[in-house]
Amino acid sequence: MFHIMTQTISLKAGETAIIYRRSFSSVPIEICFYATALAGSDPKGELEIQGSRWVFPRPPLLYPLQPQNIVKAGFWDTFFKIKVTAHIDLEITFPGQKLDRSRWLIWVIVCVLIAATLILWLATA
Repeated sequence: MFHIMTQTISLKAGETAIIYRRSFSSVPIEICFYATALAGSDPKGELEIQGSRWVFPRPPLLYPLQPQNIVKAGFWDTFFKIKVTAHIDLEITFPGQKLDRSRWLIWVIVCVLIAATLILWLATA
């Protein structure tokens, strides 16, 4: 396993930013991030979650921003984004994550097998 570095996004009061976006992926995922008020108080803002709009369209969901936020993207959320609107100056932090290299190893093996099969098929044609 290896670690991905922590990412921080700064937002001024009244500013809106897309803090997470994915396209053409149907892998269920859980996105975790923290909101911290720069003034030391509780974070104040709005969280907008926009799931897929094509196969099974859903309207955006609005939630109050919390110190710790967990958002889930499901199988049908092929296009997915998370927006934050800051009501006060904020920092949004995505903690470092551990990635399992075995997932990448499996994809490399699958690609090698597909390439080998294609080469054998072309050689016999």
